[in-house]
Amino acid sequence: MSRAALIDDLRAKVRQLEGRPQVASLTVHPALAGMLDLQVGHAYTVDSATLAMLVMAGPSSHDGAWCAVVGAGDFGMEAAQSFGVDLERTVLVPDPGEDWLAVVAALVDVVSVVVVAGRDISARDAQRMAARLYERQSIIIAWDGAWPRARAHVRLTDVVWHGVERGSGHLQSRQATIEVQQVGRPAARRRFWLPDGDQQVRAVEPSSPRLRSVG
Repeated sequence: MSRAALIDDLRAKVRQLEGRPQVASLTVHPALAGMLDLQVGHAYTVDSATLAMLVMAGPSSHDGAWCAVVGAGDFGMEAAQSFGVDLERTVLVPDPGEDWLAVVAALVDVVSVVVVAGRDISARDAQRMAARLYERQSIIIAWDGAWPRARAHVRLTDVVWHGVERGSGHLQSRQATIEVQQVGRPAARRRFWLPDGDQQVRAVEPSSPRLRSVG
């Protein structure tokens, strides 16, 4: 099936299943509550697959939104599912070809969240896409690519893996700081387990100070 036929088929299936309600914003994953809001009509940049999945997971699990991932042949579907992404409502386009922007534009017409991996876009094309996003009530998550006038930039810092001791064992959990720089807001930072030993995403609890005994 050609890419054009694939997009046409997707349009037909999504429209047959449901209409696109008019919304102003999409739900964020609980881990990002208070740090990020997802307003339709905008693009958001992330610097890792983990963050792409985390931002996708809110609309996918809470809003029942359709999502698409473009240009990521190694996208971890099992990991995405563990974050809450509904795989039955997720479309993968691993190789969109040279005319990738046309593929993204077509997907914006029919799904609420489009992840674009490893692509840079010009300011002019970004402005055109913003108009389309607003009209179609969608968002773009630009993963590992430049996207002018993005509404927020989300990145991972200070990553520490746990589980390997004395050169042996298995990586079991990871701590990292999520930093969000959003237009009109001060930068927000929060430390998380991504994931913890039970493969759950949760905030790192601050350590309680040790009390010294006296007397």
